Amino acid sequence: MYCTIVPLFIFSTFYSDRKLSKSMFEKFPSKLKPFTLALAKGDCLFEQGKSVINLYLINSGRVKLIRNTIDGTPLIAHTSEKGETIAEASLFTEHYHCSAIADAPTNVSFVKKRELLQYLENNPLEMKKLLAVLARQVRDLRAINEIKNIRSAKERILTYIRSNIDDNNEMVLELSLKDTAHKIGLAHETFYRELKKLEESSVIIRKSNRIKLVVYQNSLDGFCE
Repeated sequence: MYCTIVPLFIFSTFYSDRKLSKSMFEKFPSKLKPFTLALAKGDCLFEQGKSVINLYLINSGRVKLIRNTIDGTPLIAHTSEKGETIAEASLFTEHYHCSAIADAPTNVSFVKKRELLQYLENNPLEMKKLLAVLARQVRDLRAINEIKNIRSAKERILTYIRSNIDDNNEMVLELSLKDTAHKIGLAHETFYRELKKLEESSVIIRKSNRIKLVVYQNSLDGFCE
């Protein structure tokens, strides 16, 4: 796969929109203060086989990780969303095992791999924080893969909501509706339609970026029929 690497027109900044991101970057010393980079849809962040230089975090947008097979067939290995680091395994390899392509207008933060590894070696508590973040990402990825295997769109959405609600049966949508639909493997038209049905049947209440699951037990009963 061949792609043109987007030029690095960068400016220094902190990104603090998400707790996971803050635990990874905000407390790093000033010399590791991350840079930011804006990508248009289709821009290539890095290419399979190229040397690993940076570790990236998505501030907004979406990035597809595409791996070429031996015969040159491109396969989508993963789609990273807002708040996720990209190709974390690259911290411990010399070359990227996939290419990263922006799947929407995207903004990323990044730090130099070499400087980050040196800092982590000298700060074991920060290493633990990074490991905790990566462990949560693996857990969340496994959960999303299970949700994507649910055939019914309604049940898939309800399962996603139940897996993200707090003690008040509420969840905050950190992504747009379109990106949330993409995350759980639904066409956005299907996602919008099923959300509306759930609202009309008083199973959920939507307000701004919050969803409250009202009929919790009834929604569970539907999965056991």
